[in-house]
Amino acid sequence: MNQNESTETSTTARRLTRREALSALSAAAVASFAPYTSRAQSAPAERSQLPLRTTGLEHMGTVVPDVAASGRFYGQLFNPFLYKEKEPPLRYYVTLDPGYIALGSRANAQRAFFDHFCALVEDYDPAAMARELEAAGLPAGRFGIIPDPDGIGLQLLGVPGGLAKSTEPAGRIVEADALVRPSGLEQVTLFVSDLEKSAGFYRTFFGREAERERDRMLFQIVNTRLVLEAAPRGEAPRIDRIRVKVARFDRELVARELTRLGAQVEKSAGDTLRFRDPVGLGIELAAV
Repeated sequence: MNQNESTETSTTARRLTRREALSALSAAAVASFAPYTSRAQSAPAERSQLPLRTTGLEHMGTVVPDVAASGRFYGQLFNPFLYKEKEPPLRYYVTLDPGYIALGSRANAQRAFFDHFCALVEDYDPAAMARELEAAGLPAGRFGIIPDPDGIGLQLLGVPGGLAKSTEPAGRIVEADALVRPSGLEQVTLFVSDLEKSAGFYRTFFGREAERERDRMLFQIVNTRLVLEAAPRGEAPRIDRIRVKVARFDRELVARELTRLGAQVEKSAGDTLRFRDPVGLGIELAAV
């Protein structure tokens, strides 16, 4: 290589180096802004709480005239080992493995009734839920319990649910073994005054119904179900009955024992046993 060639090559190398440097500076400048641009474009919007991302219906709240007496009945039926609130007044919890039935009382309550039912929600954000309910024109309720058009309470709790930290074991409150072995809530049936109005409310939470008849509607909620039925003439809207899954059992024996304990056994079909407990709450046992 001669001197001129060497000088030209060196100059070319310097020019390339300058171009590369300018290119690198430009790339660096773009890169310095890219993270902010990327973050602005990819910042996730607040994820909607509705319809619910739910694992299903979990527990029932009840109001009964005599918590101790109802505790003994349900202890004999499902599980003799109950839980209770650590502080008065007495409130029992009958476990259904999973889920439970809460037995409480109110000074002004003249009759027994199901107070509310509860759905468990994944990624539950109460504040975000309240905002979405307000935007939808629905009441946020108190303690996570939202009243439907008939005032029936739908409670929302975050997964995994279960008993509150305010509870403790109450010990064994009946000596006999349980009549059946429960495995969780399967179905909640409501009597409603206006099927269309109630349907609109529950679609907000659970999406479209799975079945529809003239006076009946069913929402499939994972492995549990919510049934809406037009309230019979003269009947008040309410949670009319619940269905609990249980291990296979001797229907005649259990029906006889329930009658002895003060329950009223009703006409039942298939592997289901339907009855009203001693204070009138509707229960169905479904063998699985």
